[in-house]
Amino acid sequence: MMNLFLLLLICFTPLTSQEIDNKPSINHRLQLIPPEERKALEGFFRRLFYHADFSYTLFGLKPMGSIDYSLSHLRFPVFYKNPEQHLYLMALDEKDWNVWERCQHLFPMEKYSFVKVEKDHSFGFFLVNKEKSYAVIEKNLQLFQNLTGKKICPRTLLHMLCQGQLAYSFSSAPYSTLYHKALGLLYGYGEENVQVFIKRNQLLQTLSNLPLDVKNLPSEIARYLGRTETSKRPAKSPPKIEVASLVSELKKLLDENHFVKGTKKDNPFLPIKRSCFFGSEEYAQTQSLMESRDEITSLIVKIYESEIFLETILGMLTAP
Repeated sequence: MMNLFLLLLICFTPLTSQEIDNKPSINHRLQLIPPEERKALEGFFRRLFYHADFSYTLFGLKPMGSIDYSLSHLRFPVFYKNPEQHLYLMALDEKDWNVWERCQHLFPMEKYSFVKVEKDHSFGFFLVNKEKSYAVIEKNLQLFQNLTGKKICPRTLLHMLCQGQLAYSFSSAPYSTLYHKALGLLYGYGEENVQVFIKRNQLLQTLSNLPLDVKNLPSEIARYLGRTETSKRPAKSPPKIEVASLVSELKKLLDENHFVKGTKKDNPFLPIKRSCFFGSEEYAQTQSLMESRDEITSLIVKIYESEIFLETILGMLTAP
């Protein structure tokens, strides 16, 4: 608790007089940016910080966090219940990223990498905590080497990650299982939760490629299949016993696991958006993850509502 108090004290030390490595203070550097662009940056980082993935990564609770935008997902209401809002934020964040690109040289980062990655109709902003991500890569080196198909060292893999080269590059078959495992570990979801997520995807993909009448399936499975991309369906129907076994296995997995909010203190009035992940609260890793997030929530809210929000965030991002 003392460490948390000290962190809060450091974060809210007036930055107008703070020197970082003998460089001009954050506030001084911000004065070099036109007022309208400072205002755009304030809004941009507030929207990023609003997503708990970004703030949790900034505080070292996640190796990596991202905010993703995808036009292809707009056709699935479960992902975006308000597509107009999604399109508006998508355009606004892309515009404000251009502002950040013009002035990011004023705020060099050592501990973090903040990049934009694009692929097809999708793009995302990735914040990488270098120390935490390196630890994940080093511990799971064989996984990342298999994913890239290269015998390369952890430092090189970290560099690739920080350059955005691992974000979407390996998301398609035959790497999808490796990709989802690597991404899940980097997002800090825990090994057990990552495994059940992969198993769920594998069962859904298998069922989605069979000539089934979705109406005859349990409703929760039908909902998932409705947003799963399908490949070319086989000409012959599989044996009924095979389908029944797959459905039974998937239903059991969905009964035991669901989207976890990642908190034991859910508060609908919090000004930040909790990130969810597929798994179970019963796992020890999930319990530990939820507790660590809850411990930092009040600090995140105080920073989010602070009058020196932008100075504080940029100070944390550029800390030596």
